Amino acid sequence: MSEQPYLDAIQATYAELEHWQLRGRRPDPERPEAGSDLALDDLVFRPHPISEVARLSLVVSGEHMRLARDAIEAGQLYPSAHFTTLRGALVGAAQAVWILAPGDSATRRDRGLTVIAEMYTQLGKHYSELSGFDLSPEKRSELAGQSRWLAERKEALAAVREKGASLNQTAMIHWALDYRFKDAERREDGRVLWRQMSGDAHVLGWGLFQRALMGPEDRRSGLAVGQAGGSLQAIAQPFMAAFLLLKEGWSIFDGRCVQPAP
Repeated sequence: MSEQPYLDAIQATYAELEHWQLRGRRPDPERPEAGSDLALDDLVFRPHPISEVARLSLVVSGEHMRLARDAIEAGQLYPSAHFTTLRGALVGAAQAVWILAPGDSATRRDRGLTVIAEMYTQLGKHYSELSGFDLSPEKRSELAGQSRWLAERKEALAAVREKGASLNQTAMIHWALDYRFKDAERREDGRVLWRQMSGDAHVLGWGLFQRALMGPEDRRSGLAVGQAGGSLQAIAQPFMAAFLLLKEGWSIFDGRCVQPAP
């Protein structure tokens, strides 16, 4: 079967990917209009605007998609690495949709702050690990200053959070898929892709095995050799799922940045 239809579908996304890239490269980051939903959401924690969390999620998702695109255009189809890249794209797009889509401002703010809290938690782990290294006095002083800054930020964030829930990426992905895809089959396909691509991201192999073509079974060992080559058919489904979520995210972002009509 020709893979041209899959390539055609992927290539049809390129113009929008380029447009989003230009938005992400602006030297003056886009700011929500005064009085808009996101401008009001940003007031809950001024040091780290929720709008910027959402914008960064969208920009990074698009970056991962362009990397997947560039490999395709170079004629390089990867049996596992393409899926780790597309998983990153799916996370970024879903995270933006998860934060931005709720009509209830309290939910948007809670979710935005939850992502910020996770960022600070992971940054804290990074600083903690660095503290065990043999650092120069200058580097150790710099690290101590960064750690104090982070502790102050975490304290300020805790003061404005009404809930202390941790970020659950799987639940976040499921919510975003349910929001964007009204067809049950497409939602289920998205869940399968998310779980399958985790096998690629963590190099556990089972996702790769499911895409492999298995040779004849060896009679003595009962084992068979699997061959996994790059396939546009396999790549197209997660590529398009991430693209459609990303498109939804940018659309909602734009709507939330505009001041409502009086």
